[in-house]
Amino acid sequence: MEMPVYGGGEFWCTANYKEEIANADHPRIRLYNSILMRRMSPDFPLPEENGPGWQVCTPKTVELFSACGYFFGRKLMQDLDVPVGLVTTAWGGTDIKAWISKEAFEKNNAKLALGSMKDPSPEFYAELKKNWAEQVAGVAAWLKDFYSCGSDIAEEAKKWLTPEYDDSAWEKTELPFIIPQPAVAVVRGTFEIPAEFAGKDITLDLGSMSDCDETWFNGEKIGETTTEQPNYWSYPRNYKVPGRLVKAGRNTLAIRISNHYSTGGLNTAEIFFTVADSKVPHTIHADWKQKTEFTADFSKIKTRPEISGAVAVQDRTSCNYPTTLFNGMLYPWFRYQVRGVIWYQGCNNNGQTAYYPYHKILIQDWRNHWKNPEMPFLLVQLSAFASHCPDNRGDENAWKSADLGATAPYALTREIQAEMPHVMKNTGMAVSFDAGDQYDIHPRNKQILGYRLALEAERIVYGKDVVSQGPRFREFRAEGAKARLFFDHAEGLKTSDGTAPDAFAISGDGTRYFPATAVIDGDTVVLSAPEVTTAPKGVRYAFVGYHPHANLQNGAGLPAEPFRSGKPDWEKMDIPF
Repeated sequence: MEMPVYGGGEFWCTANYKEEIANADHPRIRLYNSILMRRMSPDFPLPEENGPGWQVCTPKTVELFSACGYFFGRKLMQDLDVPVGLVTTAWGGTDIKAWISKEAFEKNNAKLALGSMKDPSPEFYAELKKNWAEQVAGVAAWLKDFYSCGSDIAEEAKKWLTPEYDDSAWEKTELPFIIPQPAVAVVRGTFEIPAEFAGKDITLDLGSMSDCDETWFNGEKIGETTTEQPNYWSYPRNYKVPGRLVKAGRNTLAIRISNHYSTGGLNTAEIFFTVADSKVPHTIHADWKQKTEFTADFSKIKTRPEISGAVAVQDRTSCNYPTTLFNGMLYPWFRYQVRGVIWYQGCNNNGQTAYYPYHKILIQDWRNHWKNPEMPFLLVQLSAFASHCPDNRGDENAWKSADLGATAPYALTREIQAEMPHVMKNTGMAVSFDAGDQYDIHPRNKQILGYRLALEAERIVYGKDVVSQGPRFREFRAEGAKARLFFDHAEGLKTSDGTAPDAFAISGDGTRYFPATAVIDGDTVVLSAPEVTTAPKGVRYAFVGYHPHANLQNGAGLPAEPFRSGKPDWEKMDIPF
């Protein structure tokens, strides 16, 4: 949900972003981008607004707004002919538990989560330390290659951190500052400090950065965060500045940010400082400028080794720590009424059976806090995906080697998501499998996702008589060695590209699955495969991480949900969480 219409670079933008931005003058759409904020408790002094405030939708304001949210709101405005207000409270790559309240954990007796919050064991932290040390060693070796990409400019770039350096030719920028691909960049600004604070120690509150940083104040390094810090990509930067550096009048702050993977940068919309012995924050107002030091050359180096947040998820400094984003990013909004919620998350809980109870808990938790027990809740089912390396793509035919009888982690998560509309009232879902990319976790076609979410909103929230759901598997019947599949919402069954239906699999023993030949027969699909010569025992559709040809849809052009026959009864499962 966090991916903007255009955040900079090739991989952090929506399809046709230039055209979309140019045509984004919509006075009847208001946008509100909440700042990234995590808190251990919701009981803290809150400003009236948690972010930069309401903004009219224009080509300028839409750039950094959620692409999925914008396209959703635009269709509602067009179809319903009403003004639309959109609030984004999103932090990409986060765990569902971070968005659930402490009360909900306690009410549902989620002992593991609460236990780790209240009293983490010594063994837990020992395992955390061991795991992190192993990962840091791997990243440290890679970083030598990463920084070698900028060896020819390294000495010159040191001058960029000094207050006397002439940055008049640099590009102007704003906060948050986005680095759209793995690279090193410097953002700097000069600001005024009142004479009364001169010579006094101050503390800078810089928020979080992705990934690492060196921060300089008036030409002297006052802090840095490296890969040795657990969860460094979301760790809050609070650096002390000795009074001898603090001058009345103009002071220069320069931050060298290293982004190692995907998109990074300086996440906060505002930087503050507090004076020693005072808790009053003072906003730093500066004309920010930026310059890229170097961009990683992946023709010469490998992508960064994977870093798992799973072991570190319970670290209190992590944005994945239970309740922290509920407290920091949702709690400020419970004083306002909303018509509903759209939710696009799941990658960080990929393949976890506990995602089922946690998803139900989250929906009910939000409804309780908004005092609306049937508040509409619309979710995006995860897109087709294999591995995130958009700038260093692997074999485009790798999907062909998937075990069709396995339970792929992403397939399991999609199955859990597809259950939500059937166990939680006023819950809808937009299928996005067909919009996926094998090597990019952020599919660029956010227009289609906003369109499908808006259809669900028109049906569930506004009572419109519209088709908003694609074919959903109901059952299959054996017909000799073939299987006939029956669906709900299958009127006008067809394929998106006019070719035969693809991405189906069939099994003769319920274990081994084979690619199936599929034929549409009215509102049913008939499957067969030469390897299956007896009555079929199982069928599947797009029940894999990625498949490029999942093309079944209904007459309204809405895609079929991925599925497997014989799925568990999730409501009856005893899932530890």
